[in-house]
Amino acid sequence: MRCFMVGVLGVGGVGKTTYIYRLVGVPIQPKTTLRPGMYRTIIREMPVCILDVPGHRAIEVADALARAWPYYLDLAIYMYDVTDAYTLQSLLDIEQHLRSKVVKPYRGCVVVGNKVDLAKERHTSITAEDVAEALGALGVFYISALKDPYDKLIQPLKTGLEERHA
Repeated sequence: MRCFMVGVLGVGGVGKTTYIYRLVGVPIQPKTTLRPGMYRTIIREMPVCILDVPGHRAIEVADALARAWPYYLDLAIYMYDVTDAYTLQSLLDIEQHLRSKVVKPYRGCVVVGNKVDLAKERHTSITAEDVAEALGALGVFYISALKDPYDKLIQPLKTGLEERHA
């Protein structure tokens, strides 16, 4: 059976690798991602391959994806830090750079706002509904990749899988 291809995209420090490690059960604390990584898991009896795309700036993320994965993704997970407006705006920049390289590098996308635990502590949270609409996202999800239970972390992927089978 073909792998459901997922790419997790966002600028550095938003928690992409932590999120992926939690999804696939890697028990160690992640370090700064220096090169793209591929992680495999099974969700709803479907093989899922998750591409971890490094980069600190939007153009670096887009270039890394273009070099690492020349095919369409089934799902792009655009991740940002809910305490940092720059990381949200960067999602639109990544999309713009990707589209300058290929027509549309994915079949569907979702937006994930990470670090809601920190947002509660800081009494601030930046929502992504407008950006999600601009991206044509299937949905917006707010999580703590570090602290939320697996069932909550898996929701963005389930949405992508459901859309595929619709």
